[in-house]
Amino acid sequence: MSVYLGIDPGVTGAFARYTVDPENGDALTIFDTPVLWIRVGNGKRRRYEIAPLLEQLRAQPPITLAYLEEQHARPGQGVASTFATGYGAGLWAACLTACAIPFVLIHPRRWRHLVGIPQAKDYRSGKQQVRLAACRRFPYLAIPLDHADAVMLAVAASLEQAPQCRTTSTASSAP
Repeated sequence: MSVYLGIDPGVTGAFARYTVDPENGDALTIFDTPVLWIRVGNGKRRRYEIAPLLEQLRAQPPITLAYLEEQHARPGQGVASTFATGYGAGLWAACLTACAIPFVLIHPRRWRHLVGIPQAKDYRSGKQQVRLAACRRFPYLAIPLDHADAVMLAVAASLEQAPQCRTTSTASSAP
């Protein structure tokens, strides 16, 4: 049996555990990223809840490999949004390291290629393509758009055992 995690590090993202078990069948479990709603001015914003995230990661069975999606600034993205994106990716990397879960930072184009998703024209259509691929792979599950990246990242991790992983004992660069 092998267990893989796929992680979409955004505050609206999730992580998915994909268990590949030839004897008992494969299984998929999706976890929302734990967040706390904080009042900011007249509105509310999501913030990562680190303690529950660590608890969820520590409760996982031994993980073969986790794929953490690399984050980059997108055209037109504001400064605060870019900071939040980088903060989330760093937070996930720290939590995976603290839990001694081997992981690879993987570029979106790379994991999408691994699972057979063509390059999209724009961000929104790319998200829709990923959701469609996830729903086709797991037709018995209702997979929301916000969870699709995590699901297909876990599938990609199961398809390719990356030679360089980050753990608490190494700091090698991802492919």
